[in-house]
Amino acid sequence: MDYGNCTTQTTNKLITANEHNRKLTIKNPSGKAVRKIKVDGCLIVDSSKRCDYMFEIIDNAASDKISSVIYLELKGRHIQEAYEQLVATIDRFIAEHREIKKTCHIVASRVPRTGPEVQQLQVEMLRKKQAKLTVSTIQAFVII
Repeated sequence: MDYGNCTTQTTNKLITANEHNRKLTIKNPSGKAVRKIKVDGCLIVDSSKRCDYMFEIIDNAASDKISSVIYLELKGRHIQEAYEQLVATIDRFIAEHREIKKTCHIVASRVPRTGPEVQQLQVEMLRKKQAKLTVSTIQAFVII
């Protein structure tokens, strides 16, 4: 895995990731160091399931210690498949992200109304991976 070519680090106030008219914007008012890692097609190029991006947040640039990580999947409307890709990525980086706060975002073109399907996946993600799952349509915002 080639972290160097797949990672950009920034302290910008706004950090975005977008594909196919779906977008996540991270608002970073305190200027924390954020590593934006392109997972799908760069860090992981085999045929395994993986999400599109990871964002490693570093509160104190001097320590270089990751305080939290955001996993992102930009998807059409297949929420279950996106969920599986996020879980597979968390499992793949379990050693690197042990004891670190995890959040997952699915930004889809269409999301079923907040019904039992999405709620069940949110409960399952929290129980199995200790990660909060948020499902959004077209665009999502996160403040770190």
